[in-house]
Amino acid sequence: MLLLSQFFYANAQTTDTTKFLEKEVSALKFEPLEKDPSFSLAKQQVMQGNQTEGLNQEKGETYFWLKGRLRKDQLNQALTLQISSSHLHQTKLYSYNNGQLYPVKEELNLVRYDQFNFQTDSTVYYIRSSDALLKQLPLVLMDTPSFNEKEGKRLLRIGFYYGLGMMSILFNVVFYLIFKDKRFIAYCFLQIGVFVEFFYEDGMFYYLSSGQLVLNNLLVYTVPITAGFACVFAYYFLDLKDSHKNYWRYVGPVMGLALLSLVLFTVFKWNGFLPIIDLLSFLSAAIPIGIAISRFKKDVYARFLVLTFGVIVIFGVGFVLNMQFNLPWLSAFDMDALRMVSAFEIIAIGFAITFKVRALQEENEHFRLEINKYLFTIKPTVEVIPDISINSNRNDLSTLQILKVDFQLTERETEVLEGIWEGLTNQELADKLFISLNTIKYHISNLYVKLDVKNRTQAVRIKEKVNVLA
Repeated sequence: MLLLSQFFYANAQTTDTTKFLEKEVSALKFEPLEKDPSFSLAKQQVMQGNQTEGLNQEKGETYFWLKGRLRKDQLNQALTLQISSSHLHQTKLYSYNNGQLYPVKEELNLVRYDQFNFQTDSTVYYIRSSDALLKQLPLVLMDTPSFNEKEGKRLLRIGFYYGLGMMSILFNVVFYLIFKDKRFIAYCFLQIGVFVEFFYEDGMFYYLSSGQLVLNNLLVYTVPITAGFACVFAYYFLDLKDSHKNYWRYVGPVMGLALLSLVLFTVFKWNGFLPIIDLLSFLSAAIPIGIAISRFKKDVYARFLVLTFGVIVIFGVGFVLNMQFNLPWLSAFDMDALRMVSAFEIIAIGFAITFKVRALQEENEHFRLEINKYLFTIKPTVEVIPDISINSNRNDLSTLQILKVDFQLTERETEVLEGIWEGLTNQELADKLFISLNTIKYHISNLYVKLDVKNRTQAVRIKEKVNVLA
């Protein structure tokens, strides 16, 4: 008897919920959407709160209802509806079964966005949200097997992009440790900022936390910070320290206003600060792009910056506008397009940084060798004073130590040079240093390059040219 009474109570409660839902929906005035007339939207102002199961309306809140239609071949089939936006959560789906309107339970396990699996015998369904973003129609609706196949392929593409991003970050850290060039570490921080933004937009925080991490305002904080990293990277990448000494006088105030707006948003929670933050962030990133455009013809690296940063800024602005305005032509600026542009930027900038640093190092090495060669040429009239650490005492250095410092010889190369001065053959050097004959030849070849000599005789004469100060 107890189980029977519980069944009738639950059935009566479900019937009450269904009747209330139908009453609420019938009172709404739906109007076709300009973006897609097959959908219609209604706005509901709740005058009295209601905690009915599947509805949960708060007094004074504004809700948006979206009315959609299914094709006849989709009826009584296993369907999946995904709200493909990381900014749109706490949505509700309602569908008919046997002529009655029911709430559909949301899926939470291993989903990137709000997602519903359902089956219905009616062509009409409703989606409810407290966010006007619903009218942007960020919807994916298809039969469940097709959806799972498509989602699997999409996750594979996303994983490829993140793999590329992680490799870029790792390589830039390694290159920074090797070359000690600030371009690498600046680009590394820029990539981390972009990585976090894409990770959020792709719903991966939501995915990994089973729907617990929503992080509605994450991009509000990451966008200006990432824009700041972009300005720092452009400063080092274009070598603006000498050519544009007023660079930070222009960029600094814009970034300062963006951070001030961010603080005000955090304190007052007024959404009016959001477009201001976005505008200032994009404006700060546009300043180095403008400088690069002015140097487009004479600087190949400026062209790299314009063609990569310029395109990604354009697509970034388009993506933000696409989220804010219901215009069909903005639909091309979606996550897939933005991700493709970002992947191109990662590859192009990565190559550009590597070649730029390599070119600068080769140029510096050339100048160093030319200077040393010139000093040895004028040795009869000018004493050679190598560039050594101020903590070293030149008077205490031997001839070999001076050459080691001047020409950046390794310990082994120094030992080989000493053997050449002693008149040892290659085989005698190999026996003395306990290394192979081929290794000796390898070190001698490096010595000839560094000392700018062609044979042993010239290598011996270098000793005579070095004047050690007493």
